[in-house]
Amino acid sequence: MKFEQYSSGMKRFLRGFGIFLFAASTVILVTDPYKMADMALVILGMYMMVSGLTKRQPG
Repeated sequence: MKFEQYSSGMKRFLRGFGIFLFAASTVILVTDPYKMADMALVILGMYMMVSGLTKRQPG
């Protein structure tokens, strides 16, 4: 019997939140060539959080 603490949607939300926190905390430290990559990580984290919360549960 396998016990899962979080649903797959919540796991996706938490991973997105982690990416978002990492990228948002390094915005000030990043030099000019990497700002676009940092903004892309922020957008990716936000997308993962929203899609994790809106994911349909099977059944």
